[in-house]
Amino acid sequence: MRQPPPIQQWWVSYVLVGATALIAVLWALGSLAGFLAPVRELIFVLLFGIVFAFLLSPIVQLLHRVMPRWLAVVIAFLGALALLVGSVTSIAAPVVAQGRTLTARIPQAVELMQNPDPITIAGVQVPGDVKQRFGTALAERGGELVERSAAVAMRVVTAVIDIVLVLVLALYLLGSAPKIRAGIQYLLPLRWRPTAGRVEDELADVFGRYVRGQLLLGLVIGSLNFVAFTILGLPYALLLAVMAGILELVPIVGPIVAGVIAASVAIFQPQPFPLVLWVILAATAIQQLENHLLVPRISGRAVGIHPLAALLAVAVGIQVFGIAGGLFAVPVAGVIALYGRRWLAARETGYAKRDTPAPI
Repeated sequence: MRQPPPIQQWWVSYVLVGATALIAVLWALGSLAGFLAPVRELIFVLLFGIVFAFLLSPIVQLLHRVMPRWLAVVIAFLGALALLVGSVTSIAAPVVAQGRTLTARIPQAVELMQNPDPITIAGVQVPGDVKQRFGTALAERGGELVERSAAVAMRVVTAVIDIVLVLVLALYLLGSAPKIRAGIQYLLPLRWRPTAGRVEDELADVFGRYVRGQLLLGLVIGSLNFVAFTILGLPYALLLAVMAGILELVPIVGPIVAGVIAASVAIFQPQPFPLVLWVILAATAIQQLENHLLVPRISGRAVGIHPLAALLAVAVGIQVFGIAGGLFAVPVAGVIALYGRRWLAARETGYAKRDTPAPI
């Protein structure tokens, strides 16, 4: 049986073609991001509506076995809405209070760092000039934080409207999913419809499992951070835990940012040592537990890509589409990897079929 061409003969061509394709894709994504900038918020509302529908879809399918679909959608939607409102109501007040307290302490930290006298942090003496440079940078970032906080307050009404739109869109998608699917397939040629249905099921499976897995990870990681920071006596434990849970939605990068924020809060306490070391150890232990136990069991099965590929996907997604791009980068990469593996398998099968000798 004839084998595929030796790797020495075609690897250069494959590398050149792959690099050219990657550059073309990045350029196209950048151009697309600029073109879609005016409607970016609307696109994100659409995406989050689809995500919310994915989250409730298994519950709707389960309830639909014993009741009409419209009733299953209403029960699942109202239950999720009650859970969401109850959770937000229970943690919103302390989180907002801790956020205000932390923001109010920024000027004190700036004043401390801009003082020309040396300072000792965690047993290490920081020279006055180094401290002043850091204080200047902190003052600039602190001013930006205050300005952004005011901007966020001004956008509360817009955010509420967006949330309502997301909920309405999710409700519509859940209620009309069979009709939408039938309408899309009706537009396709008959010979494409079975393949289109299979592709749709696979996409929904990958995205749905990934979204549900990331939310579960966020809940688990946020809870672990809250328990650890409370035991250590770290101020703003609830705020930092909520931030860690939210940042968990951004793969690879999010947990690192959450750990840095927690360590930064610890280092500015009156007695930072050994608190900052314990915080770093706790954050590292939680991240190791996540990487070696939780992620392989929850997220790894959903996308099936290498961590390096996930990191590159997140970097490209954030660079092109911002934070929302980072949120959706990994499942998109997982879908690409899925069909890439299938293409390679079909290619190898094609070699085998062509080289099978005809019967005598």
